[in-house]
Amino acid sequence: MGAWNYGVFDDDAALDALCDLKESRSVAADAERYFNEAIGAEYVEYEAGTKALVAAAVTDAVLNGTQYGDAEDGDDDWDDKWIRSLPVEKFFALREKAAMAVECVLSDSSELKELWEENEELYALWREDKRKIAERLRNAAQPPQRRAGLFARLFGRKPKN
Repeated sequence: MGAWNYGVFDDDAALDALCDLKESRSVAADAERYFNEAIGAEYVEYEAGTKALVAAAVTDAVLNGTQYGDAEDGDDDWDDKWIRSLPVEKFFALREKAAMAVECVLSDSSELKELWEENEELYALWREDKRKIAERLRNAAQPPQRRAGLFARLFGRKPKN
């Protein structure tokens, strides 16, 4: 495990998974696949758990504006512009699945949990950090409906969703 701290993106494998999502043609579909893999696993392997946590953090950022990177520190892995470009409605539909996937990673049937339990200093912080992600996901507010543009309002057309 190439982790240097307890945050989701404080790990080499997590940064690789984030890069994979950034290159994806359908980020929401890939995130859902990562959630399904963790939820459907009898035992959540390290890679599947890492991908599920990364997708959950991205979902949290899209829905709640949670900041995971620090541009001031030269963190070029996180990209706020990319996060803002993602479809809020699609990620809102995934929020419960994302929270469930995080809980699977925190369960006794998870390789990541087993590895983190060995770190007596950071395990509690790692667990609490992930628990808060699941809580924020479950408490995410419904995104506002898109308002019709001026042309649509003038001519009585409803916006396409």
